[in-house]
Amino acid sequence: MIYASINYGDSLMFVFGGLALFIFGINLMSESLKSAAGNKLKAIIEKTTNTPLKGIFVGIILTILIQSSSGTTALMIGLLRAGLMTLPQSVGIIMGANIGTTVTAFIIGLPIADYGLAFLFVGVIMSFMKNRKVHHFGGVLIGLGMLFVGLNTMSDGLKPLAQTQQAENMFNIFSDNWLLGTLFGTFFTAVVQSSSAAIGILEKLYALNAEGITSVSLNGAIPILLGANIGTTITAFLASIGGNIESKRASFIHILFNVISAVVFLVILIPYERFMAWFELRFLKPYSMLTIAFAHLIQNTIMTVGLFFFINKMIWLSKKVIKDQSIQVIPDDMFDEKLIEESPVLALEFVRKGILYMGSIVKEYLSLTYAYSLKENKDSVNEAFTFEMMLDTYDQKLHDYLIKISQAGLDKNNSKKLSRDLDTIKDFERIGDHLTNIVEFFIARYKDSQELTEDAQKEMIEIFNVLVSMLDDALDSFSTGDIEVAKRVVKNEDVVDELEEVFRYRYMERLKSGQIKFNGAETYVDILSNLERIADHLMNIASAVIEPMYVPQSILVPKPHEIDKDI
Repeated sequence: MIYASINYGDSLMFVFGGLALFIFGINLMSESLKSAAGNKLKAIIEKTTNTPLKGIFVGIILTILIQSSSGTTALMIGLLRAGLMTLPQSVGIIMGANIGTTVTAFIIGLPIADYGLAFLFVGVIMSFMKNRKVHHFGGVLIGLGMLFVGLNTMSDGLKPLAQTQQAENMFNIFSDNWLLGTLFGTFFTAVVQSSSAAIGILEKLYALNAEGITSVSLNGAIPILLGANIGTTITAFLASIGGNIESKRASFIHILFNVISAVVFLVILIPYERFMAWFELRFLKPYSMLTIAFAHLIQNTIMTVGLFFFINKMIWLSKKVIKDQSIQVIPDDMFDEKLIEESPVLALEFVRKGILYMGSIVKEYLSLTYAYSLKENKDSVNEAFTFEMMLDTYDQKLHDYLIKISQAGLDKNNSKKLSRDLDTIKDFERIGDHLTNIVEFFIARYKDSQELTEDAQKEMIEIFNVLVSMLDDALDSFSTGDIEVAKRVVKNEDVVDELEEVFRYRYMERLKSGQIKFNGAETYVDILSNLERIADHLMNIASAVIEPMYVPQSILVPKPHEIDKDI
């Protein structure tokens, strides 16, 4: 061995340095593949996952393409948060991603690791090419080369470490105590946030066992493999934090699926280990690293087939564990009149928390309206009217409480804050009204089978996307007082104004040319108008952050286009 004389400190440096190269290579390969695919990835998921079975195949293909199950599930969570995917659709993608990620283990297990430097050389040359796709595939080869160089570097560091008495004792413990092995695999994968890294190291250690260097048997390796499958769910869990109810339920199902899978295979570990030992002896003897890859593939495939018939049960359980949001959420102490007597300023700060929560309701409502505009869902109608009721309730309670604070006596600066908060509350409430208008327009559209044209739908989605960004920035600027973020909102309001004007003109031109019938035209124009007014209210919220000497909206002169629309 090349580094036979190095000490353990050097060995650890090789292990961690190799791990860093490996993870960086995996990430670079994934990002380069996504860049090469462009915006097609999201379109594939949105359009081809209308059933869980299709979702499984999409999850497999997508994960193979981008070489990252974490990337696939994070993208899925993003679509759920935007309201562009249903929970049943997401379950199929979760299952498919678990199968697709095994391809990385096969790539690592193939006897091509010694060509890592060659991959790097070719990749660097391709990355200098002007052609976009060639450039991105150059990044893929660089990532693949770094993956193999990192793997070989880790191997050189692991060999002397694996020969120590401590390492042998640890591997024996994992072989004897399957639960500890599973927990170790879970913890390590959660920390590095890469099941591919954990499985790559496991494959290398198992290969060293075949050479007589380590004592990592299948009995000890499979529990660690099962733990890595659980640990990889941390990415989807982190992506769901701060998301809507559906994204949190999808994260729960992801964890549930992988935990059930681990438990089932721990129960049958002895016969499964014997089967894999026979399989290796019969088919894989020269390439022992592939044994771990096949163990990973077989486990995930069997569990996907088995649990496919229990998708509805898992969805039902997720709804029991993560319940729908109730209407009454504001704590009673936010309206404590004694707090006003003791400290009106502190009471004012409590109200700001209520306003931020009101903004989070608007965010949920916007996502729901976005999704409902693309596909009819009767449950969404009930949720929409619930959101409207919540916003009306908060508007009234927060308004009344602020009036009581104003009567307690505030200095000039806090009086301006109070005035700003009153108008912000009203802006959020009015946004809710406009969203309700849009939902009602689509209720009528679905009832009368009035279909918007594909062009009209694309235009509407374009404005929705700008509004989602504006709302995030408006909430951020209100919470932090960041003027630069607030300015982005104001700038995007101009963008929405321009889009609304252009789209209205295009629609009328399509109407004049006979491309579309008059039926439904009025509804579409009304939708555009409501979307534009939502942007106006978001700009009001941001403008109050920008202007240090705040002037209440009640004495501001309306903009000309607002007057025209109200006539």
